[in-house]
Amino acid sequence: MRNKNLWIILAVLVLIAAVFAAALLMKPSPATITGGQINAATATDLATTVPAAEVQAYLLVTVGGVTYEPIPLRGEGEFSLTQGDGSMVNTIHVTPTSVWMAQSTCDNQDCVDQGVVDLHTMDNRVLGNMIICLPHQVSLELYTAAEMEAIIASLEEAAP
Repeated sequence: MRNKNLWIILAVLVLIAAVFAAALLMKPSPATITGGQINAATATDLATTVPAAEVQAYLLVTVGGVTYEPIPLRGEGEFSLTQGDGSMVNTIHVTPTSVWMAQSTCDNQDCVDQGVVDLHTMDNRVLGNMIICLPHQVSLELYTAAEMEAIIASLEEAAP
């Protein structure tokens, strides 16, 4: 009877070690953000042409639990979020006051179907200021300039 218990304990320990090793190997690689806010008409980087004081909205991107630095929405353009081996791609379209998921390689396309989040209509949407792609673990949050300033201020106060 004791021999059987030892074999069961050993099997459970091996199983735990295998699950732990698999979890380490499957840890998602960080996403890369490519593209930018390019005005197609002039091909000029709008980040240099619009003063920070005139920014109306910010986009906060979270991928796999990692939140990236807020992106000031200074013009119309697209960003691509690429994860892992490049098979998980989300394309985000932005304007100075809105954001939407233009394309995604996820199967269900719920994130694309969530439509536009706009500064003027985000309070009336089911998800408010957010667009979420569950399969890719991507969330987009649109904030007014005042809301983003308040968030940054509260984070700075909480920092040691």
